[in-house]
Amino acid sequence: MQRFGRFKKSGFTLIELLVVIAIIAILIGLLVPAVQKVREAAARLQCSNNMKQIALGLHNYHDAYKHLPPPRGNLGGAFNNFYAPPNAGFTQYMGWMLMPYVEQQPLYNAANTWSAPYFANYGKVVPLFLCPSDVRDLTSVPAGYGAFTSYLGVTGSDQNTSTQINGPTNGIFDVKSNGIKLVQITDGTSNTLMVGERPPSKDLFWGWWAVSDGDCLLATYVTWAFYSGCVFPGIFAPDNTMTGKCSGGNNHFWSNHTGGANWALGDGSVRFMAYSAQPVTIPMATRAGGETFTFPD
Repeated sequence: MQRFGRFKKSGFTLIELLVVIAIIAILIGLLVPAVQKVREAAARLQCSNNMKQIALGLHNYHDAYKHLPPPRGNLGGAFNNFYAPPNAGFTQYMGWMLMPYVEQQPLYNAANTWSAPYFANYGKVVPLFLCPSDVRDLTSVPAGYGAFTSYLGVTGSDQNTSTQINGPTNGIFDVKSNGIKLVQITDGTSNTLMVGERPPSKDLFWGWWAVSDGDCLLATYVTWAFYSGCVFPGIFAPDNTMTGKCSGGNNHFWSNHTGGANWALGDGSVRFMAYSAQPVTIPMATRAGGETFTFPD
């Protein structure tokens, strides 16, 4: 009679399973931060490319018209003389951002008029104006709101409330001008800030590309804020509260990147500057201040 031997069953013990699970958890813990860093690096690079395209658009505009775009726009039609600088007040629709030189000629043509329904065009999303590091869905524009921008023109570093609101300002975007000439940047285009980052508010009530006040224009030193009770000097620093109201985020440059933000300079180049460079952003914001400073690394 043939007898069959008893075979030992193979398998993992509980301790072996726990060891494998622990190793996998450690590997995931090491991998996730690395993936996040890669994603952030890619988003920061895309953001830099966006700002580069905006800066090139500004230079192309200058080549065509011999001056930069009017900071607060210059709507055509019957209202042109009233709303054009130097009569334009604190805000005006159709500001500097919507240039035909950032591949937005059809939208520019549609929005550059007082013919109805002109406001509907201000709710049109321009992907170039949005930083990919912002995890919110900024392509869904609430009814009655304007579409958003993560990038603002630098008006200077004026420390006077009335100057910041009504100009003239001392930066590349002089709000009382029809657009300055590059030769007026006597501090040097490579030393002067032209466009900086600032995300729209959490409540999305500011940060619209088509509104030419604190929505798409800002100084590096600000003595006023959009929301009452929130007035304090603007600084270049992170803003982690994003409460929408009284977060302070509306009156200073900052970004959703880690450690700093991208800036486009007057020569069209783009640099990432750490928040520790905040003091330098004040003299770098003027176009003809003659300040001396050490350029941040």
